Amino acid sequence: MTHLTDLQLSMHADNALASDEASTVAAHLAICEVCLGKLDAAKRETGLLSVALNADPLHETSALEVPKFSRPAGLREFAMANLLTGLAIWLVQFLWKTLFGEVVVNAASWVTSVYLPGTYELVSATALYYLREGTAMFDAYFGLIAVSLSTLTAVSLLLMYRKSRAAASLGVLVFMGATAVAPVPAHALEIRRDDAVVTVSEAETIDDTLLVAGDTVVIKGTVTGDLVAVGRRIDINGTVKGNLLAFGESVTVEGNVGGLVLSAGSTVELTRVEVGGDFWGAGDKLTVDDQARVAGNVTLAGQNATVEGSVAKDLYTFAEIVELSGAVGRDLEAFVNRVRLLDGAHISGNARLHMQNEEMFDRAASALVDGEVEFLGLPEGFEQKSRYASTDFYLWQLARLASAVLLGLALIWLFPSFRNVSVSGGVDGLKTAGIGLAAVLTVPTLAVLVAITLVGLPFSFLALVGWMVAIYMAKIVVGLFVGRVLLGTTKYADSMPRILLAGMAAIIVAINIPAIGGFVSFLLTILGVGVIVQRLLASFAARNASPTGAA
Repeated sequence: MTHLTDLQLSMHADNALASDEASTVAAHLAICEVCLGKLDAAKRETGLLSVALNADPLHETSALEVPKFSRPAGLREFAMANLLTGLAIWLVQFLWKTLFGEVVVNAASWVTSVYLPGTYELVSATALYYLREGTAMFDAYFGLIAVSLSTLTAVSLLLMYRKSRAAASLGVLVFMGATAVAPVPAHALEIRRDDAVVTVSEAETIDDTLLVAGDTVVIKGTVTGDLVAVGRRIDINGTVKGNLLAFGESVTVEGNVGGLVLSAGSTVELTRVEVGGDFWGAGDKLTVDDQARVAGNVTLAGQNATVEGSVAKDLYTFAEIVELSGAVGRDLEAFVNRVRLLDGAHISGNARLHMQNEEMFDRAASALVDGEVEFLGLPEGFEQKSRYASTDFYLWQLARLASAVLLGLALIWLFPSFRNVSVSGGVDGLKTAGIGLAAVLTVPTLAVLVAITLVGLPFSFLALVGWMVAIYMAKIVVGLFVGRVLLGTTKYADSMPRILLAGMAAIIVAINIPAIGGFVSFLLTILGVGVIVQRLLASFAARNASPTGAA
């Protein structure tokens, strides 16, 4: 006889067999004692499990949902899944590249394309504004001072002698007299100003010193005195019998100048000009063309300096690259990175070249130097060397430490609340640094804007002085906190000189670390300024909240 398997008996005990198979198993159990005993054991096991799980076996069996077995995906489903995955990845990459290229890159390109004025243009624009509005602003400024002082005097007299008619009359007389003597605009020079173009025509002769300001300045006539020109573009085609001072983004001198030429701009060029005195030029590109003649010395400071004409006396250059193809009547003194003596160059005296690398000196075969060519190297102040290799550096740091300790003690004496200064971490620390950054950036900007009116110059001066004091004291404030952290658990925890000494020594070491010292110094500065601003605001708030302040 073939007995039932354990699986059949277990499924029969759980009523899990199909009806036909259940009938077959029941018929076998009716004649087989062995299988019947195994069935009883299986039922007892099921009962014990039901008790342990505190659940009805029949109810649990009927409520249980057995997941259906799904057959493996075919080749088509596999291909579709990979295709959809690839499309999703491509779509993400496409959107990222599109967004990055169209939004981020284009936005960055737009920002970089925004016009920003150069140094010389900014200086010339500022000077141009003051030349246009300076006289009126100074008149208004001094007039305001006079009227204000007279008003205060009159009010003071009236308050002191309210019942006296003589005092009232005297006050009115003082006020009217001050307004009468208020400064009236007066010009000792001839001044020409215009927002666009200022021109002195060929037929004009100005028998005085001329001060001219405009976006474009064109001088074709004759100026018997000195000429001072400020603008974005300056063209001197006429004759200046005195000195010429020209400041702009682009300066071109083609006429004759009887005296000194002093000019600064992005580009400064002497073209077909006779200069009776010296020529001093500063700019990115400086040129003395082959038809220019300078009767005095020439001093050039800039990026590129080219001298093709003749210099009667000495030539001094402070530039990256100097090219000489003209004549120098005496010596050449050059503090440069590279020197080129081209064909036609003639130095009647010596050529003293202050440069680091002699290989950066190029000399054409026809270039003449009547004296000697000396390679002197750069002076100590020009040489690039490690500051840590100098004894002066460490002496300066010691002096810096001593001054910081003394000023810190003075700060604590004047403002005892800074004795327990603390610098929070996390969000509070970021907030403090943000306040400091805002103060560092906004105060000088507002001071400059107020100073433009000239009336607010005193306030701008006080604001800038306070701003500089706060920046200097910022690291000292942070040094107090650092010192208390370092010495807080020692016997020197209550010694403010030692706390300041330890804190400032740590900060000075940190800000002198190569590569990151500048960044650390900046962070400590904005953090310290933020602490100072917060302390000042808290002090003002406490004073206003006190009964005395409220009264």
